[in-house]
This record gives sequence, structure tokens and C-alpha cells, in this order.
Amino acid sequence: MNLNDIKEHYLNYQKWLQSLTNLDDEKWFAPIGTGKWSPAAIISHLLSWDKHSLNERFPFFQEGVKQEGYPDFQQVNDFAREYAHSGITKEQLIHDIMEERQKYFHFINQFNEEHLNISFSIANHSLTVQEYFEDFIGHDLHHQNQIKNAIQVS
Repeated sequence: MNLNDIKEHYLNYQKWLQSLTNLDDEKWFAPIGTGKWSPAAIISHLLSWDKHSLNERFPFFQEGVKQEGYPDFQQVNDFAREYAHSGITKEQLIHDIMEERQKYFHFINQFNEEHLNISFSIANHSLTVQEYFEDFIGHDLHHQNQIKNAIQVS
């Protein structure tokens, strides 16, 4: 995956996120399956991890830097789910994630291809900036497919 592929993903994902404003509130807040989260909770989950990346990862994308491990996944995810169902509107949640994605795009626009090769560590796991983005893009696409499939079925 090159820099243009990464940029294209974030532009396309923003368009898809914006399209969710057309989803009626019943589907927005309904679980996508038995024992699954709602689209609202999934988007809140993405928002929580976007904020983590922007604040705790991106500023430290420097060669050889050792970053701390991830926060407690369950705690972050529980907070995201609760936040999505706390009374925040669909429009506000989508607005919030769009703002974070704009910050992502601004950050990525400062890169050149060489930046993708920067190697760093998160806890004991070594990776490059390219691999970091590939992981999170895969995460985005996984959740996008979950929501798309649930909306088509219902």
C-alpha cells in the first residue's frame, strides 16, 4: 500500500461515513446482529481509536521510537459503546468522526513515501508507519463491511 492508496482510503471512508447520516435512527441504534453492537457504537469505537492514534501515536512516528503499549481495549471499547448510546445524535457523532478523519488526512498530507518506511515499536511489537496504517485501514474496512451487511439484511 502506497501513500496515495492510504489517502484514497481516508477520502473514500469519509464519503461513506457521511452517507450514514441517511440511515434512520432505528437502524443507527439497533444491534447489527445478535450480541453485536449498533452502527452508532461501531462509529463511536472508530472515533475512540482515531483519537488515540492522533494523540498517542502520530506525534511519535519517528525512526526507532519505542511507544507505550495500547490502553485497555475493553475499557476503551466499553466507553465507546456507552458514549454512542448516551444521547449523542447520529449527526453529532458523524460530525465528530469526520473532524478526526480530517485531522488524519491533514497529518498524512504532510508525508512523502519515505515516511511510510519509518520503523518504530509499540510495546514489544516493531512495525512501520505503513504497517500501522494498513492495520487501521483493515480495521476500518472490517467495520464498514459489518455495517453495510447489517443494513442490507434489515
